[in-house]
Amino acid sequence: MMKLEPLFRIAYTKVLVPVDCTPLSQQVVLEAARLMVPMTGAQMTLLATVPPTEGTSPERDTLRQARWKHAEQALDSARKFLRDYGYYVRTRIQVAPDAAHALHAEVKENHYDLAVIGSHFGHRDEPCEPSEADKLLEGFPVPIVVVNSRNK
Repeated sequence: MMKLEPLFRIAYTKVLVPVDCTPLSQQVVLEAARLMVPMTGAQMTLLATVPPTEGTSPERDTLRQARWKHAEQALDSARKFLRDYGYYVRTRIQVAPDAAHALHAEVKENHYDLAVIGSHFGHRDEPCEPSEADKLLEGFPVPIVVVNSRNK
């Protein structure tokens, strides 16, 4: 398979892409790798989110382990998916109440230049209600590329 070299490079060195176990997430990851990484030459990091589990008990420990395993599976699946296309990526897991908090924490801790997220651009209950992507964009510390993750 022949790889095309971009005509120019954008000055990003670290790109962050959140993932979960959905096929739409893998589509976003592939689009990020296909479009952003060649243009930037950046290292891509995939991020999974694990919600916090408070307290200690056998049930809580089992839930905590299940959440970590689920996050690791999402990352492994996306990493293998990208490897088939010749892309090698780093992976990270953040403990946070939701993906927005995880993205903010990861960007601040590891100094990314760019984030790539998916949006369904779908139906909203209220026409002027902000989407999850809209909420994330507000006050985010680095530029964000929003990929339309609806099936084409």
